[in-house]
Amino acid sequence: MKKFFFIPLLVLILSGCATQGVSSFDYTKKTPIEVKNELQLNQPYLQVWDKLIKELSKSFYIINNIDKESRIINLSFSSSKPSDFVECGSTSRTYKQGEHIESITYDVADNSTFRVATQKQEHPTMTNYFSVRRVTNLEGRTNIYLAPLDSDKTKTLITVNTRYVLNINTFSQGYAQHISGNLFTRGNEINTPNSVSFNTNKPNSAPTDQITCFSKGKLEQDVLQLLN
Repeated sequence: MKKFFFIPLLVLILSGCATQGVSSFDYTKKTPIEVKNELQLNQPYLQVWDKLIKELSKSFYIINNIDKESRIINLSFSSSKPSDFVECGSTSRTYKQGEHIESITYDVADNSTFRVATQKQEHPTMTNYFSVRRVTNLEGRTNIYLAPLDSDKTKTLITVNTRYVLNINTFSQGYAQHISGNLFTRGNEINTPNSVSFNTNKPNSAPTDQITCFSKGKLEQDVLQLLN
């Protein structure tokens, strides 16, 4: 009896059609904010300079160069959690395969994983899709400029400007899933690198991803607060 039950079921599986998935996405751009990156102190220039060097040496940021003659301090930093420092909007993605639905919304500045349907099926018994991993990293270089006010040498003006670079590596691996449930890889994993560069109070867009990024002001405020 078992022999006659399983053979027709196997024939049904092999002769059936797999449902090909469909995917969609929607990008939401955020409105850039004005970052406060200047501070005026009622203290003389040399006093502020010495205090800032001392505090920066104990901070998260790396001092690359100190040029007292030019009145510039140059810092660098990196972060594996870019959304702490920058805003690049959010993306919502949906993958639907028959009654199965996967939905995800993620911060574009941070890591994410999702599934994307291919445009075609390699065979009616197969469902084809890509598994996608986005890995992001933020790098930055900051110039801090200090100078006594022309109108009052007992006061000092500090300006903080940062050049941000958001690096995005997108890893895509193709898969084919048979109607029976067996899963097969299709080709090697592909890495597509991309980056978007922007400055304090000067948002910019990535030419390929069409995303817009800007500073949240955390770094600029971190530096200025060292003097308060």
